[in-house]
Amino acid sequence: MSAALAPVVLALADDELVLGHRHSEWTGFGPHIEEDIAFSSIAQDEIGHATAYYRLVAAHTGDDPDRLALGRAPSEYRHAIVCERPNGDWAYTLTRHWLYDHADSLRLASLAESKHADLAALAAKMRREERYHLLHADAWLERIARGPVEARRRIIDALTIAFDEALGLFEPLPEEGDALAEGILPEPSETLRARFMDEMSARLERLELPRSVQGRAAETAEFIASSSGDLIAGDEAGDGVDRPGAALGGRRGRHGPDFDSLWEVMTATYRADPGASW
Repeated sequence: MSAALAPVVLALADDELVLGHRHSEWTGFGPHIEEDIAFSSIAQDEIGHATAYYRLVAAHTGDDPDRLALGRAPSEYRHAIVCERPNGDWAYTLTRHWLYDHADSLRLASLAESKHADLAALAAKMRREERYHLLHADAWLERIARGPVEARRRIIDALTIAFDEALGLFEPLPEEGDALAEGILPEPSETLRARFMDEMSARLERLELPRSVQGRAAETAEFIASSSGDLIAGDEAGDGVDRPGAALGGRRGRHGPDFDSLWEVMTATYRADPGASW
């Protein structure tokens, strides 16, 4: 098996698992019963997709999918930091959902062209299922963007925080060069990032939302290396974790307190009895 396959697929799986758990925290707390059910269903889909990714890795490595999902230390997870952020208010949750699912749609479309047949087939299947998440997210954003002034203001405030952080979904993995060379990844992360920026800029314009919500993301076309060798966005300096707009490092296992507390809850049952069958 290619040494580059597992890190790539694990990052995809970790994105889905961690965000799925965040979405699931709305169960019983949604703004109304229909949305409570909808978000619970989306959470279930994301965790189901994570399971499929973990099983793909396990099939090629002989590892256990449950251990991959729930038996690793926090620093071994490779999800983008935006996925671990607390839900905050409904506006932030919706904007993160909107940004994530559009980013994931671009990512899956690219992965469907992977030279790794199993990964390509899985991406094609997920694209069909994820279509409904996009419809849900787009309907909500349009409804709010064209709604009352206060609702529109809150969604703009949330986008200002979430947009730059969502770019962490396109942070390259250390193994990306090998994955590209072997055709596991058809395109580099930077290409997908640029495509995402173009698509979301067009969507913001159609919704008559200010492009300024893109923050510093709109000012730079690439990730650069800091003095420590870590990737940072544009002129962003520091640890890449704790401040809004500083959302890199997740692909290298650098996470903050938000994930520490989530990991404790997410893995508690597995850690209580790692050998149990579910």
